[in-house]
Amino acid sequence: MKLLKYFWSGSFSAFAKPFKDNEALYKQARSFWNTLESFSWMLPIIFLAVGILVAVFYYTSYNTKPGRHYRPAHWWAFLLVTFLIVLVTTLCSEVFIAKPRLQGAFMLEMRIALANALYSAIIYLFTSFVWCNSPLPTNAYRYLKMKKS
Repeated sequence: MKLLKYFWSGSFSAFAKPFKDNEALYKQARSFWNTLESFSWMLPIIFLAVGILVAVFYYTSYNTKPGRHYRPAHWWAFLLVTFLIVLVTTLCSEVFIAKPRLQGAFMLEMRIALANALYSAIIYLFTSFVWCNSPLPTNAYRYLKMKKS
């Protein structure tokens, strides 16, 4: 499965280019890449689950508490929270699964985590758009409500 390319990881040959003259480092690079590749099926699960769950929490539980101000700033704050949760979760998962022992490995993991966090923000936007334009009940500000003409 070549799922890593959807997370801006580039190619293995570009990642391993600095190690091609050293057989041991090249094998470590191949092992590191294969470990990340085998973990990559979890990346969409992370961004989909967090993006949807945070949006649902915002439109349901969070906005049923008394004293909420239901302003667009709250919606933006939850978007940022979604991004940060996925960034940290993905990065910690990658570092735990495939320890970055090679030069450039941490930057590769950071790039993948940033891509995953961006995808989670897109899922949050999409979930919010669907929620705001559906008859689902909420006290939240319907930030992405389309105007009916």
